[in-house]
Amino acid sequence: MAKKQSGGVIHNRGDVVEMTITSMAPGGEAFGKADDLPVFIERGAPGDVVEVELFDVRKKFAKGKIARFIKPSPDRQEPPCKLFKVCGGCQWQHLEYSKQLAHKTSIVKQAMQHIGGLDSSIVKDCIGAENPLFYRNKVQFPVRNPKDSTRILAGYFKPDSHELVNIKHCPVQSEALDRMLETVKEVLELHEIPAYNERSGDGIVRHIHARESRSNGTILVTLVVNLEEGDYQEVLEAVADEILARHEQIIGVAVNYNTMRGNRILGDTTVLIDGEEAIEEVLRATDERFPLKLKDGLKFKLSPTSFFQVNTDQAVRLLEVVYDEAFGTEPQTMKIPLVVDAYAGVGAISLFLSPGAVRISAIEEFPQAVIDGRFNTEINEIRNVEFIEGSVEEVLPQFHDTGDKIDLLVLDPPRKGVSPEVLRSVVDLAPPRIIYVSCNPATLARDLKLLANGGIDPYQKPTTVEIDDQGQETRVVAQEDGNRPIYGYKTLRIQPIDLFPQTYHVESVATLERVLLDGPV
Repeated sequence: MAKKQSGGVIHNRGDVVEMTITSMAPGGEAFGKADDLPVFIERGAPGDVVEVELFDVRKKFAKGKIARFIKPSPDRQEPPCKLFKVCGGCQWQHLEYSKQLAHKTSIVKQAMQHIGGLDSSIVKDCIGAENPLFYRNKVQFPVRNPKDSTRILAGYFKPDSHELVNIKHCPVQSEALDRMLETVKEVLELHEIPAYNERSGDGIVRHIHARESRSNGTILVTLVVNLEEGDYQEVLEAVADEILARHEQIIGVAVNYNTMRGNRILGDTTVLIDGEEAIEEVLRATDERFPLKLKDGLKFKLSPTSFFQVNTDQAVRLLEVVYDEAFGTEPQTMKIPLVVDAYAGVGAISLFLSPGAVRISAIEEFPQAVIDGRFNTEINEIRNVEFIEGSVEEVLPQFHDTGDKIDLLVLDPPRKGVSPEVLRSVVDLAPPRIIYVSCNPATLARDLKLLANGGIDPYQKPTTVEIDDQGQETRVVAQEDGNRPIYGYKTLRIQPIDLFPQTYHVESVATLERVLLDGPV
């Protein structure tokens, strides 16, 4: 069916249009316009002059793929992976690395300006990786069988599909992880373990999950299986024994049980089958300005399901940025009395900030991460970090109840950002400074805008809820102007960091200070 666009020009699916690509979009696609119709193009590069075939045409935008190059962009390079055109694991291998960094800076600036209403000049240039290839320390591959075959295939899906691309070598992971993948596939085939079929729900192995220590090269493998705990136990033990015997860097094999239909990778239960239950990673500060404890290195126990950044070297860069924003670049004269680290994971930020604080409270809701985090404080002989198990929504308001004054709040939420409940708690607790670590520029910009407005959505009419004697909500009424918050948070600067070279993903560290809504405190 024809779609009418601005200017009266009609485009249909299958049309081929000539256009010049102008920028990269937040979702990894390139962007340009055809007769005023915004078009998102797979594997495009700014500066490309191309013919684009439209395969998805909507009222306000279209998606397309390059049918012919008229003039390729000078920003292009030969992708390091032979499977780049079909694999959905990376999106930007065709862009020269310095251009990737420039586009990531631009994406963060666009989000801050268009979503956050902030001056884009507060966004600094993206910090690049010294090694933009072979950096991943964690992988998770979906597993399939070819039709009428017991051969095990594992890799990544094609873009926007569940069609598997089988891989042997991936240029963003180490050679050790390449060998791990081949070993595990061979052993699964040897024991005739069938792959999971997402359509029928039959089969056993859903994903091959592994993480590698960059400090000592050891690997922990987790097989995600479509089984109840205890099923196929003898067979799984034999598989684990064989994997350990064939690959000396693999020191442990665990099984994660996931019988749920859908796209969720990990289930709720993980059991060690053979070997070690965790690997150890070490993060070392590289700058001479940092305390000796950080330069010597902090040890981290990583179990199969613990969250940890996938790029060890760039994780250190991120932590160094957070440290500088917390304490400054000059030697400290006094320690910060109380730092709260929300969404703490296994404690990387908390432990890295520990030399500059009297006390740090690390909030984390996942029990295994809390167990690992507490173990990490012990092995590093750190006494001023306390882990609190629970959701940030539940735990953060307790600081208001106890009267503890938070001097610095660190937020490091998942991609969805910070919930409205947490934002309200932040405004109520009124920490003078906030450091917000984000992997999603869009939700970061949204939350910074809300914090700038004292936690109130500027597009919604302010409201309050009246509560009756039984504690029930009775009605919602508009707030008087005098009840609007008088304090908010000004974003001072944002530092993007490239933890995910060859992809469109970017991490950012935002620094905020509490201000009067019409001026500084």
